[in-house]
Amino acid sequence: MKRMISGAVVFAILTAVPVFAADPQFEGELDPVPHDNSTRDNVVGTGMVSALLSGNTLTVSGNFAGLSSAATAAHLKMGLAMGVPGPSIGDLTATQATDGKISGSIKLNAAAIAALKKGGLYVELDSANAPDGNSWGWLENPEPN
Repeated sequence: MKRMISGAVVFAILTAVPVFAADPQFEGELDPVPHDNSTRDNVVGTGMVSALLSGNTLTVSGNFAGLSSAATAAHLKMGLAMGVPGPSIGDLTATQATDGKISGSIKLNAAAIAALKKGGLYVELDSANAPDGNSWGWLENPEPN
């Protein structure tokens, strides 16, 4: 009888504990962004980025490979909508090479969090041959609410 009571108590405790939602995760593919035919050969390479939103802090990590020149910078940017470029809202760290990693954490305001949830934030990777953007990776929630 004691075991049945203990099992029932454990079950009651486990089912009464509130389930907390995990921090939202986002991901995107870094794709070359040719600006026109004259820059097409300079904006090559691929990569992946992922981001975790914890409170108002977005932590970004990723990798890239196959650039035609060394990466020079990475930025978090906010567009009006997915695919629409916008201004930088924070700087990230990028390996200064043709293959490497991207990382960093940025505190977001309410407008940036809303944009993130609608797919309006992206990572821009710049390179020596494409200083205005070699690749973009739009952050999407793979499991939207």
